[in-house]
Amino acid sequence: MQYCENCRTLCESTCETHKTKYLRTPQSNDPVFLAQLSGFSAAMLEGVLLDEKIPFLKEGRLGAGMSVWIGSMMEQYSFYVPFGIYDQAKDLFALVSGDQMQADDGIDIEDV
Repeated sequence: MQYCENCRTLCESTCETHKTKYLRTPQSNDPVFLAQLSGFSAAMLEGVLLDEKIPFLKEGRLGAGMSVWIGSMMEQYSFYVPFGIYDQAKDLFALVSGDQMQADDGIDIEDV
């Protein structure tokens, strides 16, 4: 598994987003994309990660001001976790979403 620093995803040989082959081996503290969710699904995943004391980064697409104006339910959040605990976080995400994630790492999950 390789790591794209630009989009913080795990890749096999080429980053699908950036079409680059300049990837590197992930380090244990590298933030790795876990999922993209909105509304209630994002709140559920955030709660589970907090309960399990898994460090994560949650980035909104619109920004705080726009989320306040149109409502947080319209916001899309990207979740990132350290590579060292990615497998544990992926298992928790599968429990929360009710889906078994495919073997593909870094799947873009929309409104699970």
